[in-house]
Amino acid sequence: MGVVGGAYLAAVAGLFNEGVIEALKGSVMSDLQTVSGCTTAPSTPQTCFSTLVTTDVLFGVVLPMLVLGLLFGVLYGMYYEYLPGRGYGIRALGIGTVLLILLVILGATGNYSATNTTMLAILRAFDTIAIVGYAFISSRLYRRLTREVQFESADPSNMKMWVDGKNYTDKTKTLPAHSNHKIRNEGGRFHQWLVSGGVSVADPKSEETTMRVDGDGLLKVS
Repeated sequence: MGVVGGAYLAAVAGLFNEGVIEALKGSVMSDLQTVSGCTTAPSTPQTCFSTLVTTDVLFGVVLPMLVLGLLFGVLYGMYYEYLPGRGYGIRALGIGTVLLILLVILGATGNYSATNTTMLAILRAFDTIAIVGYAFISSRLYRRLTREVQFESADPSNMKMWVDGKNYTDKTKTLPAHSNHKIRNEGGRFHQWLVSGGVSVADPKSEETTMRVDGDGLLKVS
């Protein structure tokens, strides 16, 4: 998920930055002619323009977005339940916003290459659209790979629900789709496991059994 999101963000950002710079080449060249570093031999406005389109975009935009896009995609999957908001899309948009802020702070959005207000406005608008696309891809991929399971206990203070050695009592967790997990009740007077949706258990009458997750659902101990 992180790899796909990061690759998308980096590729689109690189192509878009190059496209904007090429489209506004005349204006960019005029601005570069006022930069001392581009008018002193052996540098020329054309060599500075070529460096801007290739090296600066690659190392200043594409590479940082690839690395950070990958990192934030991994963080989205690891800490999904702790992110603010509800639902895959809203939480992905939230972490995408944090990613955009970090990219701006680091100067890795490509806006540093803007030589006039028109280019700057275009690049900033693109940054916003790109992050929305990143959030959409991340949320769709994570949704495809996982399912939400709600865990409920009839007596949360006494009856604890352990899943793969972790206490999931009265929590909602995302688990891999089509996966099996060891579940165990601890404490209280156990009667049975109750399930709904895409969740099933091997033995509803056993305090320790196996849960199968094929879709969103509920597991309750009573």
